[in-house]
Formats: sequence, C-alpha cells, structure tokens
Amino acid sequence: MSPAPTVLAYHAIGECSHVDDVNSLFVSVDAFTAQMNYLAGHRRVVTLAEVLEPRSSRRERRGKRLVAITFDDGYRSVLERALPILETHAFPATMFVPTRFIGDENRWNPPCPCGLQIMSADELRDAERRGLAIESHGHEHLDLTAADEDSAGTDLEQSITILRNVIGRAPEYLAFPFSHGSPAAQRAAEALGLRAAFSIDRPGTGPFDRPRVQVTPYDGARGFAVKTSGRYLSLRFSPSARAGLALTRPLRAVLRRARE
Repeated sequence: MSPAPTVLAYHAIGECSHVDDVNSLFVSVDAFTAQMNYLAGHRRVVTLAEVLEPRSSRRERRGKRLVAITFDDGYRSVLERALPILETHAFPATMFVPTRFIGDENRWNPPCPCGLQIMSADELRDAERRGLAIESHGHEHLDLTAADEDSAGTDLEQSITILRNVIGRAPEYLAFPFSHGSPAAQRAAEALGLRAAFSIDRPGTGPFDRPRVQVTPYDGARGFAVKTSGRYLSLRFSPSARAGLALTRPLRAVLRRARE
C-alpha cells in the first residue's frame, strides 16, 4: 500500500528562543525556508481537498509523496513571514483561525515574549486572496477533547457564522484545538456541514479525526524528511515505537533542557 498523504501542522513562524517558546510554536524563517525547498524538490504539495480524494483518484507524479501545509491559530507571522515563501513556490496552504481572537492575540496560553498576534479580518481576507485558505479552529479555542455535542456545536457554529461574514463563505474544514475532539465534538462538526476535521499527532479514526503531523522547532532536515514520508504516524504509533519512546523519554527530556 502506498503511503498516505501527510498534512503538516505549523503554528508561528519566526525567531524565538527555546526558553521563551515554552510551547514549541515557533519555526524559524531559515528552517521554514529550508523545509519548503525540500518539499519543492522531494514532495508534491496539494490542497486539503486533494488529500481527501479517494486514493484511487489521486494523481501521482514521479512517485512523490503528497503533502498539505496547514497553520493553526491565525498568527500574523504566517502572513508576514511564511506566505511570501509559500508564494515563491506557488504552494497552497490552509490557516485554521479561532474566530473570537481575530485581530487580537493568543490568550489561551501564558504570554509569550516573542508575540503571538492574530491576524485581523482584513489580513485574513488578504491572505485568502493570496492562496492561504481560511478555515475554522473553533471560536474560543476550547479544549474539545471531552466536550459534549451541544457545547461543541455552539462553539463551532459561532466560528462558522463569523468566518462566513469575514471571508464571504462558510468554512469547509476544522482543526480541533488542543490535539483532537471528542466523538461528540466530531458529530457536531459533521452535523454543521463541515467536510472534515483534523487532529494533531494521532493516527486518525475517521473523516472527523483526520491525522496531521506537527512541525516543531526541534525538527532537523532528517526528521522533516521522515515526517513528510507518509509513514511517520504509522511508525510512531507502532507497538515497537511506543516501547522505545517510553525507554528514551527521560533522556530526551535531559537533552532538550541541555539545548535550552
């Protein structure tokens, strides 16, 4: 069986020390540039719509793995730093925005000295015109991992209404904040007419729990190649990988502290 398409999940783009970037949200401009150059030479970047196509109908070209690029939270740094690089390669990409915070900043995490400002409505419209599709990240950036269907539906419906007003169309896709959504939240997303919903760093269980692979400031060139290979999550969640991760986690924590 051929590898599955990879959906990458970025957050902010820019310079931020590991000490200040406690949630590992910032990928540097140099690293992002190198990653996009790698994709241009070794992968085929596609839209989320193409990721959702049945395997039998996907176009193949020279055996290149399919990759879609997404960003969570709507950070202005994506507009200012990532989008010009994407435009250089004519890469499509998607931005998931928590609508309560349009024109504001990240208020669900502790303040970050590097700044996590979120795009305004005008900036979102400009980004969409330039090829960065704007989609839903919920309204209040709620943790929907244990949400019931009513509370999830209320939050998601607010997001859909606001995005329709801001960009002139209803969103088609949802990225759950905080990793994934409960089965009830998944049902709410489907009931509201969304085409698919995405999680982060999970194998995926269906059309409203589709997997994405998070890109972090700790990913070197070799790690990025693995993460875009189409086999990363299946390898990561294999029984042998789980056992190895449990054994090496303490060492990895020590090494990470040493890098800081």
